[in-house]
Amino acid sequence: MIKVDKLAVVDPAANIGENCVIGPFCTIGANVVIGANSILRSHVVVDPYTEIGENTEIFPFATIGIQSQDQKHVRDTITFTRIGARNTIREFVSIHSGTEANTATSIGDDCTLLAHAHVAHNCQVGNHVVLSHSATLGGHVTIGDHANIGGLSAIHQFCHIGKAAMVGGMSRTIQDVLPFTIAEGFPAHMRVINKIGMERAGYSAAEIAEVRKAFRILFMRELRLEVAVQQAKQEFPNSANVQLMIDAINSSQRGLARPDSAMFEINVSE
Repeated sequence: MIKVDKLAVVDPAANIGENCVIGPFCTIGANVVIGANSILRSHVVVDPYTEIGENTEIFPFATIGIQSQDQKHVRDTITFTRIGARNTIREFVSIHSGTEANTATSIGDDCTLLAHAHVAHNCQVGNHVVLSHSATLGGHVTIGDHANIGGLSAIHQFCHIGKAAMVGGMSRTIQDVLPFTIAEGFPAHMRVINKIGMERAGYSAAEIAEVRKAFRILFMRELRLEVAVQQAKQEFPNSANVQLMIDAINSSQRGLARPDSAMFEINVSE
């Protein structure tokens, strides 16, 4: 049974799944799909052409699928917002739709977006991602699975944050952060391997050790990056995780948030 509070406004063209609860003062637009067993507590706005997966809980004053703030957006252009299943979206979170016609902003499954987090137009957020309080993603940002974005941090447009990476709180990230690393600072620099994050994501001790050694080859031997990449390939030819790091290096458009040289002594002693 679907429970819609008498003070909620739900467009007849919206598709609300079984056992959903739509609380007071929620506004659901046309062509919205909300999966089964989802809860919108109150004062939630979901704009047209938004999909929300099952078992998702959205807290008061969140705005989902709202028009892009990109100044290139043309009014009445149809764009999309797609959110997966089992997500928690806390108070005042804002998730904007795509900018260009038929483009989308997407968030995967099992994510947690804490209060005041912002996901801008055309972002692609993976699964099991945490955006802490007031974390902000600029347009076209890509966030890998199991990444953790610290509170009050900001990610510049078009940056890539790799799988199982972490961005420390209050960081200003203006370049790409490789998979499995921790970056922090103003601007943010990669500092060390995200050992705890990798453990929580299910990586083995051997996999973590490989990634840690590869990080040292890449950044702590005072090699040109091209040479360091070749050495990492040679030393770990069968490691999918090291290859993922190398692929991220090769595909980077904004450059890498390379470690600050002041960090090297700390890392070497670990």
